[in-house]
Amino acid sequence: MVLALVVILLLTALGWWLSRSTSLGRQLGTTLVVLVLGLLVTNITGWQPTKEAAGLISGPLTSLAIVQLLLAIDLRRVWPDARRLLPPFVAAVLLTLVAVMLSGLVLGPWLGEPLSVLSGMFAARFTGGSINFVSIARAMDPPESLLLIATAASHVAFAIWFALSIWIGQRWATSDPASACESRAQDEPQVHKPLSIYGLALLWGLGVLFASRVLELLFAAVPAILVLTTVSLIVAQLPGRVSRRGCYDEGLLLIQPFFTVIGLSSPMSGLLGEGLPVLVFATLIVALQAIGLLLLRRWCRWPVAETLVASQASIGGPSTALALATSLKRPELVLPSVAIGLLGYLVGTYLGFIASAVLSV
Repeated sequence: MVLALVVILLLTALGWWLSRSTSLGRQLGTTLVVLVLGLLVTNITGWQPTKEAAGLISGPLTSLAIVQLLLAIDLRRVWPDARRLLPPFVAAVLLTLVAVMLSGLVLGPWLGEPLSVLSGMFAARFTGGSINFVSIARAMDPPESLLLIATAASHVAFAIWFALSIWIGQRWATSDPASACESRAQDEPQVHKPLSIYGLALLWGLGVLFASRVLELLFAAVPAILVLTTVSLIVAQLPGRVSRRGCYDEGLLLIQPFFTVIGLSSPMSGLLGEGLPVLVFATLIVALQAIGLLLLRRWCRWPVAETLVASQASIGGPSTALALATSLKRPELVLPSVAIGLLGYLVGTYLGFIASAVLSV
């Protein structure tokens, strides 16, 4: 198990370095880079981590990462920062839910019994990003083979739309010249934050994790992930926000080993065989959302860049929305994209449970 953990952490560290030192890595983001590294290693060498090592990463470490990310949500500041992206983001979320329902009805006979679980995971994944996918997957506990196929399929669908978003944005969206003078405040705090900030952030996360565990025992009938999410959001609004400044950065770092494990556990041959219906399901959801949002953009006259960034905030979460805003040379959208993406963390888990319940009827 120790060797497997070392390999996972080394691959994660390599992905983190590539995502910051190469132009392609910065565009893709750490999550996609570490996933691709894991996919390459397992598909070229055939090596996979032990169940004990994978369980340690996807269990306690991932729970702590989810808490840290949610502790970054300050509901008092999300609206002022993100209101320019709110209309297209809300439209993207609603279109995703419609796409899940329509695709589920069409592909239901092909997908069979896993339809309900897949609908919940994809509804959560494409209304807030990978964090919500992890949350729903842990709550619904699907078979490992189905989880691996669904994870790979969702990332393939996301990667295709992310690449297309860059192409569409660079071809049709125009940069605002005045925005070039804006400072990149998103980067500076990460460089100058003292280590003590991350120590305090870790204490907050561990405290919330402990409180959630206690409440899970008291309210055993409530899904554990909903307890974890709710407690984290409540604590995030408490005084002492300065001591939680490192939570988001820390959460992003702590969640990356999970995606490395997913990559290492995802042989691609399965997607083109038994996983083909799942791949079609995920791709159709993303395609319907993208097409619907681009058509709605013309009617509502939303700017192209804002629409694409809002779509990525829904499909991929705040980190990919930020990466897209940067790729389109729109630094003034960087902070709003993160803020609006955090709203996806807020609603995605709940929407996943709703979609699963509707399509299970």
